[in-house]
Amino acid sequence: MKKIYANFLALAVFFMLAMPAANACQDKEYKKALIKSSGHPEYTLKNMKSIIGEKELAKVLKRYDNHPEKYQSDWYQGHDMEGVKHLTYRAGLHSHTVFSDGSLTPTETIDQAAEYGNKVKAKHPFEKYPMIIAITDHFTTKGTLEAIDAIQKNPEKYKNMKLVIGMETEVFVKTPSQREERPLHMLVWCINPYQWPFKQTDYGEPSDNIFHVDSYIEYANRINQLKYGLVSIAHPLRYFDHDETIDAVIDEMFSTFKSVESGKQVYTEGYYQPYRFDVDKDLYDRTAENAKKNGIIRTGSQDTHGRTIFHMHNP
Repeated sequence: MKKIYANFLALAVFFMLAMPAANACQDKEYKKALIKSSGHPEYTLKNMKSIIGEKELAKVLKRYDNHPEKYQSDWYQGHDMEGVKHLTYRAGLHSHTVFSDGSLTPTETIDQAAEYGNKVKAKHPFEKYPMIIAITDHFTTKGTLEAIDAIQKNPEKYKNMKLVIGMETEVFVKTPSQREERPLHMLVWCINPYQWPFKQTDYGEPSDNIFHVDSYIEYANRINQLKYGLVSIAHPLRYFDHDETIDAVIDEMFSTFKSVESGKQVYTEGYYQPYRFDVDKDLYDRTAENAKKNGIIRTGSQDTHGRTIFHMHNP
């Protein structure tokens, strides 16, 4: 009986270890495309292990959907850092660098992620994703290029973190409960930053490298038609007039977003950390539940702009 149990346990461990590797293999073509379009013949696939592609990321985010603690650096109050101290924090999918309106360089961003990931790995040696960090500068991918280069030059340093190559963009939305069209920020992840429509530009400069559309549904459809890229609504509670019915706007926005015809999952920042201690808790919880009701995977972030990846601004 003990032998049977031991064999079963060994088999279970094998599949646990094999599944992330299988997902990584599925994203091999993505990493090859990054190397090919980078213009850096010295880049190697072996040194791309710390870059995460959309198939692998989608698996992780689905698993994290009902686990807000994976996105919480704080537990009880702002800047208490309990999630970091207890090593339960796992992913920040929205961060800015000096290439847009952030304070960290891209290398500093992934250095902090790597340092934290090493601590998680030391305590949880079987954890496959100690830390996931996304660089999502506004309308530019220059920061991600610096991060990729740093990883290629020193892959061992970043072995306990995963980098999501992304961007934050803006479209517009008008739901039936809104009086007028309003800006909507979108996050795109696991993109090819070397190719149209994400080729690097400077933050704040006019650019034709991002879709200029007046509908977030059309925008999402265009992203989903690309070979690589996942799309998410950023900080969803930002988009309403004060005298509008917040719940109605959120429901209309989510249900319409879910209607995007694609084989890819859509996402929203249901666990957006800057809201947790700044908005009514019932509203925060209802927003996350509404996303779940509409079949949208909930992710989270710190929306980092300061000198730490663990908060929106400096403590």
